[in-house]
Amino acid sequence: MAARGLFSDLRRRAVGFGLSCVWGLARICPWPVFRALTGIVYGAFYFLARRLSRGAVESLTIAFGPSLSLSEKKRLARRSFFNLAFGFSRFLYSFARPGHAAFEPVIEGWERLTQAQTRGRGIVIAVAHFGPFVWMIHLLAERLGRAHVVMRPPRGQALRDVLLENQKPVGLRLIYSVPVRACVSACQKALEAGEAVFMPIDQNFGGDGRIFVDFFGRKAATAAGPAVFAQRTGAVLLMAHCVPEGPGRYRIVIDPPLEPRGGAEGVRDQMMLLTQRLEEMVRRHPDQWSWMHRRWKAVPREGEG
Repeated sequence: MAARGLFSDLRRRAVGFGLSCVWGLARICPWPVFRALTGIVYGAFYFLARRLSRGAVESLTIAFGPSLSLSEKKRLARRSFFNLAFGFSRFLYSFARPGHAAFEPVIEGWERLTQAQTRGRGIVIAVAHFGPFVWMIHLLAERLGRAHVVMRPPRGQALRDVLLENQKPVGLRLIYSVPVRACVSACQKALEAGEAVFMPIDQNFGGDGRIFVDFFGRKAATAAGPAVFAQRTGAVLLMAHCVPEGPGRYRIVIDPPLEPRGGAEGVRDQMMLLTQRLEEMVRRHPDQWSWMHRRWKAVPREGEG
């Protein structure tokens, strides 16, 4: 156990050092150089963190079964990791070098957010670990004026510092998912003030109030928060995501709002619709989603499902 703890500490320190280097490079390097250098860093990390590859292959096996060979799954796992990593690079670079022409966004459906804002009852924006989602969240938050994002507390101080440094100028506030009571209170307060809250829908959820919805034909434990908060506050519930449009180019898409529905069945129906939408996206662009995450980790207990 002592050796494992030492290894974890060394890994956190290495990640922290790597993040500091990457953030420093973002301030001084042209984008092509920055992308190439961070590619080397990500490649080394992926090689050392073998469990990421194993976890991704396991998830791909659950989703696609024997329709993909082992070598195809490994290639897809690697592409998925690098796409998400370069999405993080895009986020860092765009805020280290604001106004960079390479990142001028095309936003489809922006009017849906502005219309939701005029209602003044808040907006729940469902998001997933798909494409350069961190860049998308910060960009939309900047244009909305003030917004919040629910996320797990970062394990390392370096990542926490990078996130805090970059969310302040764009009006984005972090809401940590634990402690739960504080998270619920902060989300409720933000929505009642007419503000937007980004909530992830694609992570395994082991806490109270979870529901199980089908994802690639298998039950996946899902946080019901987006639908529950929309019900409680009357906030608009919709989904935002990035669509790849060629090497290094993405279009941000704001989907139409979901129809308001009441009760427990309404919550389940809305989370199923959001998850179905995500599955459509992942099937179309499987290399854009985070297969490293163990989405099907939780197993329904008796009475769940």
